[in-house]
Amino acid sequence: MCRKPLFILLSATTFAVIPKTIYAGWTRTYGGVGFDAGRCVEQTDDGGYVITGYTRSFGAGESDLWLLKTDPLGDTVWTKIYGSKNRDWGFRVRQTFDGAYIILGGTFPVDSGLPITWLLKTDFLGDTLWTQTYEGTGSWGQGGNWIEQTTDNGYIITGRKHSDLWLVKLDSLGEILWERSYGGEWYDEGHCVQEASDGGYIVTGYTSSLEEYGHDLWLLKVDDQGDTLWTAAFDDIEGGASEGFVVREKEDGDYMISGVWEIMPMRFALGLFLADEDGYIYPTPQIWVDYDGWYNSMALASDGCVIVASNPEDEAVLIKTNLGGVPRWERTYKGEGHAYGSCVQATSDGGYIIVGSTHPSGAEERDLWLIKTDSLGYVDAVVEDRVVEAPNWKLVTSIGPQIVLRYADHPQGFHASIFDATGRKVDELHATESSGMITWGKCYGCYGCYELGVYFIRSSSGSATAGKVVLVE
Repeated sequence: MCRKPLFILLSATTFAVIPKTIYAGWTRTYGGVGFDAGRCVEQTDDGGYVITGYTRSFGAGESDLWLLKTDPLGDTVWTKIYGSKNRDWGFRVRQTFDGAYIILGGTFPVDSGLPITWLLKTDFLGDTLWTQTYEGTGSWGQGGNWIEQTTDNGYIITGRKHSDLWLVKLDSLGEILWERSYGGEWYDEGHCVQEASDGGYIVTGYTSSLEEYGHDLWLLKVDDQGDTLWTAAFDDIEGGASEGFVVREKEDGDYMISGVWEIMPMRFALGLFLADEDGYIYPTPQIWVDYDGWYNSMALASDGCVIVASNPEDEAVLIKTNLGGVPRWERTYKGEGHAYGSCVQATSDGGYIIVGSTHPSGAEERDLWLIKTDSLGYVDAVVEDRVVEAPNWKLVTSIGPQIVLRYADHPQGFHASIFDATGRKVDELHATESSGMITWGKCYGCYGCYELGVYFIRSSSGSATAGKVVLVE
């Protein structure tokens, strides 16, 4: 049976010179002298992040698809550039079941003036395994709008092809198994698709074909071959437009849809719709977020949704609502001049990761911008400069099977928390003496209480400082 690590207390006095670092949140920028931006971010199995977008600072084309891999603190692990001499970009990225990456983007072929959908599969280091192109396009011509890996190791994509909502099922190599178009004589489009628990697919987006000049949230349920089981639209009796952006199946078989609803001419509310398993759509009964700005992305969670947007002051804004659509909180993030948030995802530590871009007012260059927040949307930026602390504590051994730290001048004793690389608290250290030493890590006589890897120790008494440690054999 594993025991908690023994605390060894000895008399000691020391002066510490360590980085002052807060790990709850941080911001990072990436790019060169050109126009660079992030469009999608996803947390990976190792606690880090994978980001796609486009770059005009690197590569050989007008713009190139950009893929970046970072560690949990946003430090670059590697970057890759893909593309031709024409314009290319990445719009969605997902980590696949085998630890690799699938990127949904767009490209302008050399012999055509119209953009087409571009799909790339890479290994875990970003090296290309295969690519495919398809004729469907999505919003603003960036290619398909959404991609998910399916349980058969294939993929499902939705977007727009010509003027119809487009749905295409692929095998594991990106070859088309079937594709379907849905809609009428006006514009119809899919924004999100998810595999349903019965093996079919649920799609949300909008339709303009149900009535002249209408623009309604559209929900489609199809079987595993794309044949329609039912469709439903949210038709506001007062004629206001609505649109669905993300859909998730709930445990009870109903659906949650994040979207927008025109509550007065050119004034949109952001929030949640609910739909039953037969497709009846109704807005949540509470007051929605009446937001004067530009919607960019939504992410759904079991307790509500988070919305990233840009306000008229060119700031990124994150809004959290509960299941009733009632705002819980709103946070604003200032970049260097103009700032935009393009995509938000929930992270394993209960916080959020946002990707977008920022650039000084009037400047031509723009940098990809990555923001990590805690569960309440707060950001404490990492301060990388080394600072001198008053006599407090320091790491005597920071790498090994056990970590040893020495502290001094703590009249109320020493207290610290230990976090893993994802930001999850895994342990606490407590000592009652005013000065001493503490040993933490692998237990003697067993395989160990903690997995080998990177951890962070942050004191909560005296001067609140943090240190990075690595548990190895």
